[in-house]
Amino acid sequence: MRLLCGVVLLIGSCCLAQSRDTFDVFSFAVPKGWTVEKSDASVALKKDNGRQYCNSWIFRPRASAGNHQAEFEADWRTHAAKHGLARPEKVNTIRQDGWEITSGGGSASFKGQRFVISVITKTGRGVSYTVLHYLNDPSFIEDTIALTNSIAMAEAPASVPAVATGGMRMAKFNTNFDDGWAATPLAEYVQVTRVGMEVRLYYVNDGLEKRRGNTVGPPEFYWSQIVEAAFRTARPVKYEGVNYPPIYFMEGAAADKRTGQACYVGMKVIYEGGARVVVAVAPNQAAFRQRFAQPNDMDRMLVYNKFAVTARDMAGTWVRNAGGGVEYYNAYTGNYAGMSANSTSDEFVFREDGSYQSTHRYANTNNGATQFSGLDYKGRYTVSDWEVLATNRVDGKAKKFWARLEAIQNGYLLILTDSEYERLQYVLYRRR
Repeated sequence: MRLLCGVVLLIGSCCLAQSRDTFDVFSFAVPKGWTVEKSDASVALKKDNGRQYCNSWIFRPRASAGNHQAEFEADWRTHAAKHGLARPEKVNTIRQDGWEITSGGGSASFKGQRFVISVITKTGRGVSYTVLHYLNDPSFIEDTIALTNSIAMAEAPASVPAVATGGMRMAKFNTNFDDGWAATPLAEYVQVTRVGMEVRLYYVNDGLEKRRGNTVGPPEFYWSQIVEAAFRTARPVKYEGVNYPPIYFMEGAAADKRTGQACYVGMKVIYEGGARVVVAVAPNQAAFRQRFAQPNDMDRMLVYNKFAVTARDMAGTWVRNAGGGVEYYNAYTGNYAGMSANSTSDEFVFREDGSYQSTHRYANTNNGATQFSGLDYKGRYTVSDWEVLATNRVDGKAKKFWARLEAIQNGYLLILTDSEYERLQYVLYRRR
């Protein structure tokens, strides 16, 4: 198909009369007669001749995790798979001026009209960004090639947040949710985005919380430590409502220190297994209110810290320890009347050859007498993004677990939930 082949060939020699424009850290040439529309997440360039059209986008750069092919595949899933194209029909990869560039293309249809999708991922200088084209006529091919080749990035993309590093790095570090949100784990937080909105889910930092002390409230402290590090703010407003549990929330107009772009920022501190700081960035106050009508609406963003699992992610030894106790006193005399306590430990060993073993130990203490029990399993396991199937569990039967990874500072947790009894959930950390 001539249209498809022309689009996938990324590097061309088109020299059309063009004017230049800028977006974020990019400058680019605007094909003659095209319109430009800028949003928080991307710049769109469009040309529509009635029956023939082309829509192109350049998306903000993101931190690269160092796996260019995985980043291209994630871009393809986001922009092309939703149109029924599981895989590109044509793919071309080149290296040029320190960049690794993959372009993929395929044909789709909408309401009986055929069109071509071209997804281009460029990785280099520690970042990755996407260029996207939708077009239904070959007359736009020269313009799309010229636009793509004209994109230049400023020499200092270091302002892009750093990607998560360390020994534990997810194989599938992008999640594209059905409701339009997309999540990526970075070094300090999970970045969750959709058109016109960014939410940052900061990792629990016990050291930072200890520095807060008792004389400064959570909203003021985390606003000064986290929000003001990235944004210029003037007169933030703290939530003053009376609630239980208390609501730790601040908001205000701001400007991004990296780009200078005006925005509106809201921050909530949620104490759930530590201080979880959620920062939402919108173009203006009206857009922020539309998404988060009141502070508690920000709590639901925590569910987007969720990433698919692969066998590579699971390989190793994973453990969980839990327990609790109650002391009893005589209501009439006040004398000590003993205690009851229980503790559990769970260990899963997943091997690269597809075998696993797990040990589960339980101890219950009442008035000094302790009873012990335990279970041991061995078998095979398979992984499919959000599910783990383990053979030879209870009564020798296979067990399906809902599975996901949750990003934390310098790594991730493995969370396995019994698909038949969801109250049984293993929140596991990898033993180093």
